[in-house]
Amino acid sequence: IAQRISRGLVLVPEDRQRDGLVQTTTVGRNLSLASIEAFARGLFLSRSRERELVEDSIRMVTVKTAGGNAMIGSLSGGNQQKVVIGKMLTTNPKVILLDEPSRGIDVGAKAEVFRLLSERAAQGLAVVFSTSEVNECLSIAHRIVVMRRGRISAEFGANATKEQIMAASGEAVVA
Repeated sequence: IAQRISRGLVLVPEDRQRDGLVQTTTVGRNLSLASIEAFARGLFLSRSRERELVEDSIRMVTVKTAGGNAMIGSLSGGNQQKVVIGKMLTTNPKVILLDEPSRGIDVGAKAEVFRLLSERAAQGLAVVFSTSEVNECLSIAHRIVVMRRGRISAEFGANATKEQIMAASGEAVVA
């Protein structure tokens, strides 16, 4: 994982509970885990630099929390997802891969997550995500690649229709 991060490639997994967070620790520790080199000095950690990174991350991804010392389990699903995304963004990646980034979060959190990703994309970050939600693709993607049975079945621009995407995926469109 460290090698991938050092090359500028990060992943936000589908199952944030199992693969994206350490449930037994704080919001701050979860946010700082991927960027430990930023505040490590040999065998020692600079707590003040870690605290600064955590506070900046909480602000950047608009996590609703009592602070970095709050337990991660005290947050809503949407705020936990923002912590996972924030943790990855603290590494200053070139590419962020997200697997089902809106699964299990409410509409408001979903809008915030996609706003944040759109802003970062406008700043040059390559944002690649997989989703089973066709409407998400249509609302934010510049390029849509449809896969069926492990192969690319179609590629569309931002002007694609739901019907085109569904047909390429082998799904019937229900009106």
